Amino acid sequence: MSKHLLRLTFYGREEAIRINISDADYTELMNGVKALAAGNAHVPAFYLFSVLPTLSALISVKEIQSLQSSVQSNGHDWSPVLKEGGVAFYLRGRQHPLVLDYPGKGPLDDMMHGLVTATYSDDVPGCIMLADGAREPVFFRLDEVQIAVMRSELIQGEKRNR
Repeated sequence: MSKHLLRLTFYGREEAIRINISDADYTELMNGVKALAAGNAHVPAFYLFSVLPTLSALISVKEIQSLQSSVQSNGHDWSPVLKEGGVAFYLRGRQHPLVLDYPGKGPLDDMMHGLVTATYSDDVPGCIMLADGAREPVFFRLDEVQIAVMRSELIQGEKRNR
């Protein structure tokens, strides 16, 4: 399977995030970005991709500042690292991700698949509360999510965007 290597920058985030996605996912994302650039606001607000066999990523189109693609690694590591826990939420205006040791399915799965059905012109649902591995509650706004990286096993059957 061919891969496209993406270098994404997000508003307010100094470092670029590099991921690799399949040709089909790349085509889907680029069609959405091109449609948005042409003034069509009826594109998915979020895209959910498998970036490694064990990792998935959810990307907010609204938060993308720049997107560069390549088919060559150019010496960079193109695999996002989930250093701990089960999911990392990169939120607008925060230097470090919110990392949760999320133990299983449930609200996270529902949230991910709910977000990929929203269009860019829709208001993203307001907030979510999850519990981490110690069952401590974590509350945050969904419209602040720029990108989320999670263990693929935490989301049941990745739904593709339209």
